[in-house]
Amino acid sequence: MFTWLVNEAACFQAAKHLHDRILTLDTHCDTPMFFPQGVRFDQRDPRILYDLHKMTDGRQDAVIMAAYLPQPAIGEKFSQTVDIAGIIKHNPQLQGLSTSLSPTAYADLIFDKLEQIVAQNIQYISIARTPADLYEDKRNGRKSIMFGIENGLALGQDLANVHHFAQRGVVYITLCHNGDNDICDSNKGASMHNGVSSFGEKVIQKMNDEGIMVDLSHASEKSFYDALDISRMPIVCSHSNSRELCDVPRNLTDDQMRALARKGGVAHVTLYHGFLRKDGEATVMDAIDHLEHAISIMGIDHVGFGTDFDGDGTVRGCADASELICLTRQLLKRKYSEHDLRKIWGGNWLRVMAQVQAEKQKA
Repeated sequence: MFTWLVNEAACFQAAKHLHDRILTLDTHCDTPMFFPQGVRFDQRDPRILYDLHKMTDGRQDAVIMAAYLPQPAIGEKFSQTVDIAGIIKHNPQLQGLSTSLSPTAYADLIFDKLEQIVAQNIQYISIARTPADLYEDKRNGRKSIMFGIENGLALGQDLANVHHFAQRGVVYITLCHNGDNDICDSNKGASMHNGVSSFGEKVIQKMNDEGIMVDLSHASEKSFYDALDISRMPIVCSHSNSRELCDVPRNLTDDQMRALARKGGVAHVTLYHGFLRKDGEATVMDAIDHLEHAISIMGIDHVGFGTDFDGDGTVRGCADASELICLTRQLLKRKYSEHDLRKIWGGNWLRVMAQVQAEKQKA
């Protein structure tokens, strides 16, 4: 027992030193979904899995916070799917907020709130738009937040909103969520378009022009391959696991992974238990298994982590952002090198981001 404790302490110490040297990026969390409940990102808030203190405890440098938009059912208004009363209660300046709130306006409210949080804690955290911003924050001892959108519903059938969100600093848009939208079919949809719609094709092309990454997490298999063909740029899956290890439609097949890698893209393992295993309790070891399977199929240049914390992602052994360093500990035990871990913890993702953002400069 004593020897085991000594070895565990040594591994933890090695992981801490490693996190001091490398940039660590989690590519997907849904913490903004809890803003209508008045959560406090700047405090140790037990209602959320990501806050500034938990990031510090987990030695985590950066996270992409998604503005998650629920997909309304047929006949349902978007404003019926979000807690407008809660938003107003905890943001008195929004007393006049319309009960017919549009998806675009809702996403903007999320980003307004994130900007407000950062402005109030500017000594400790910053909004990053580019890989260079992340590395500058790391050098200056600040944490970083990047903006993402989960569900292209936020575009509101208006291509001009792709430019609008690019100007706001959004780095990726997940084309759909749990249900078909105007852009493409979801893995939980009814195949409304048989893949990507004609409007969706224009959206993908516009995202390429504006330097926004196309995220295919939640997309149907047909939408996945359509988008891969349409996009001039590599594709990302910000929080997607292996169907070979957990056979659910939401996960990627080995063939999808190979196609993604051939195009230069990345797929990041998520900690949502239902996508890690179909029976029993999911643990951090299941996440490592999914990562290693993805590496065996795509190679180490195409993988990473997108936890989905606060979007039901949490497992024993890595329950919230304070325990993210446990992923590093497990990988060190499996003899992954510092070079490998730089790639896994964000280097691969940032390679794609830099390539996509460079395309905007050409447009």
